Amino acid sequence: MPHTDLLRVTVEPLEDGRLIRAAGEVDLSTAAALTRELAAARVEAETVLLDLSGVTFIDSTGLHLLLDESRRSAVTDWSFFVVRPSGAVRRLIEISGTADLLTVIDSTAERVLS
Repeated sequence: MPHTDLLRVTVEPLEDGRLIRAAGEVDLSTAAALTRELAAARVEAETVLLDLSGVTFIDSTGLHLLLDESRRSAVTDWSFFVVRPSGAVRRLIEISGTADLLTVIDSTAERVLS
C-alpha cells in the first residue's frame, strides 16, 4: 500500500503550464503520485515547474524520476523545470553528479533575475 501520506502533491494552473509542488518524502513508496501528475501535464504538453522546496527526503527513485522527466523534456516539445530544490534535493543532485542533466531554477537565481 503506498505511503502517500508521506508526500503531498499539489497542482496549480499557470498561464501556460502547471506548478506542481511536492512536499514530504519522495521515494519508492511515494513517487507514483508525483509521476501521475507529471505524466498528465506531459500528455497535455503543459510546461511544468516542479517545486521541490518542501521535500524533506529524496532517494534514488526520486532522482531517477527527475532524470527521466528531464530526458523526456530534452527530446520533445515539453518543458520541465525543477524549481526551488530543498537542501535534501540539492545534496542528492550534487552527490550524484547529475546537475548537468537537470534544468534547476533555484530561488537565488530567481532573485538575480528579478
